[in-house]
Amino acid sequence: MRNGETVAADLIVMATGYKRQEELVRKLFGNDVVERIGPIWGYGEDQELRNMFKRTAQPGLWLCAGGLAQCRIGSKYLGLQIKAFEQGLLPRDADVALQRS
Repeated sequence: MRNGETVAADLIVMATGYKRQEELVRKLFGNDVVERIGPIWGYGEDQELRNMFKRTAQPGLWLCAGGLAQCRIGSKYLGLQIKAFEQGLLPRDADVALQRS
């Protein structure tokens, strides 16, 4: 918290505004995380959205953004992926290098 207090949490959800996602990630988590995950939005070599509605190369960081309708649709699939990950149905050491493309 701003006053230095810490609070244990299982989940943090932020509604953050209109800046590019990379700038928000940089502000909140630093340059190392931005460099680790790579570009956000746009399409990778696999023709899938980069780092959006799926696991990123930063353990524990999952991104969901866009307009309300897009987030309503994408959040369902993102939630299912997180649940599958937490239940051990997705490998914890998956090759995330593909997500940077």
